[in-house]
Amino acid sequence: MTKNSSKVENSQLVTRYKELRKIVCELQNNALLKYVSKRTLDVCGKKLGILQNKTFILDDMDQMGVVMDYCIYDYREDGLNAVARYKADSQLDPGSEEYAVVNAMSESCYMLVQVEDVRPGVGVIVNDLMGDRQFLLVDMGLSQTAAKGMVIATRLLPFEDFVTTSGAALPVGMETLEKIFDYAFQHYGTEDGEYIDVDIRQRADLTAAIIRICLGGNASDYIKYEDVENEPVTSPLHREIHIGRNESCPCGSGKKYKRSCG
Repeated sequence: MTKNSSKVENSQLVTRYKELRKIVCELQNNALLKYVSKRTLDVCGKKLGILQNKTFILDDMDQMGVVMDYCIYDYREDGLNAVARYKADSQLDPGSEEYAVVNAMSESCYMLVQVEDVRPGVGVIVNDLMGDRQFLLVDMGLSQTAAKGMVIATRLLPFEDFVTTSGAALPVGMETLEKIFDYAFQHYGTEDGEYIDVDIRQRADLTAAIIRICLGGNASDYIKYEDVENEPVTSPLHREIHIGRNESCPCGSGKKYKRSCG
């Protein structure tokens, strides 16, 4: 591929990303919030360890974005989260951009990812630390602030040629990462100690645990929202961590994570 053709491809990716990202933000900030009740907030707040005596205890308002992300994607009533209920109530055109976004939301997964390479002006190449998968994560902010080796906990929305975050990203330091894997293998590890085996309910529990541990390490102190060409993005503080990728798929019920820490 020539340098010029690469620039054209990157430009097309960024244009596509901005179109989809706008819809993601509109849905998460408006339509999907209609499916987040007070009970949802209370249950999720307790699960994330930031609701005490019916009051949210927040270090800063950025933490509320993390809470709402969990409410939208991980809280389920009759087996359905806010995205699934919105999809069931809406008559979306299968050929529309909104349909593509809602499908990506439906297939999203909370992950621990490590930056393998930075693509200036586009995003980053990331490795899933709990599975043998690599993604092109398109994010204007991360393309400017990320460094090889940094680790973040975030929800990834898969599209045809790339993934994006849902918007709520937390930086993960080495000590925090070790705590996360210790917890995961203690509660969900297989007998041979090689994999984490969770169903869809346990996946939500594990996501909550990851967020609790990250917030306990004051990760939210380093969340920054920048305006890059009028596009708000997350910019986690750099953490120098080097961990190899491991086997298995990170998404879906019954997923298995190969041990990659400790």
